[in-house]
Amino acid sequence: MKNTENENFEGLSLSLCTGRCTLVVDGHGYPVEGDSLVVLSSGHLVEVKDRSSDYMSRTVNVSLEEVLEFPSPVDLDIISLSMKYHVIPLDREETACLSAYYDLLDRQRRQDDSAYRREITRSLVYALMLEICDRFLILTERKPDMPRPKQEILTDNFFRLMSAYYRTEHNVGFYAGMLNRTPKYLSNAIRKLSGRSVPDWIDSMLVRDIKQMLKFSDKTILEISEELNFSSPSVFIQFFRRKTGVTPLQYRKQG
Repeated sequence: MKNTENENFEGLSLSLCTGRCTLVVDGHGYPVEGDSLVVLSSGHLVEVKDRSSDYMSRTVNVSLEEVLEFPSPVDLDIISLSMKYHVIPLDREETACLSAYYDLLDRQRRQDDSAYRREITRSLVYALMLEICDRFLILTERKPDMPRPKQEILTDNFFRLMSAYYRTEHNVGFYAGMLNRTPKYLSNAIRKLSGRSVPDWIDSMLVRDIKQMLKFSDKTILEISEELNFSSPSVFIQFFRRKTGVTPLQYRKQG
């Protein structure tokens, strides 16, 4: 398990752990005892302390782009839940089930001559993340009702709003107004809990949709620009090139 704060990687780290340690995330300690799944989004300062002699971990990193390309519930749901629950205790059966995915992914990495290596790996990662979503659901059902921090509730509400409106509303002020907060307060709260700013999240969702439309539809640049509520095709093209390094047409030709 690595310190994700100092890496360029953006996404989720999924670590299957055995043994005992203390996981310190942004200064807060979380005990890891026995078999556990540790799910961390990038942007956090992470340390592993007080490892037992039998402590071991296996990690799969999934980029934010890949996470957002997966259908629900593997998209914003798993990102939102990973901000609240970093450590998921596992029983032996759950550990064996998840270990099988890690074994298969390791095998695929070694299959250099596989014609469908990328597709198989992607399918395995998606299945693994569905399993993790299921574990999150079980974990939240076991949790007793208890007061939740206001910023945590605010973050959940922001992600729900963003999922509904990001295609047409790109401005922080819109979401802040809907949530009865100032743009500065909302931005600080989302960055504190997720490690990313509100504009970063909105832009990531827009880039995901643009790539999908460029790859899998014959919509024109004008049609995509209008569907995603850009003020003009030129603004749309500049946005996409700034985020990806290529123009929409160049990206379409690559696909």
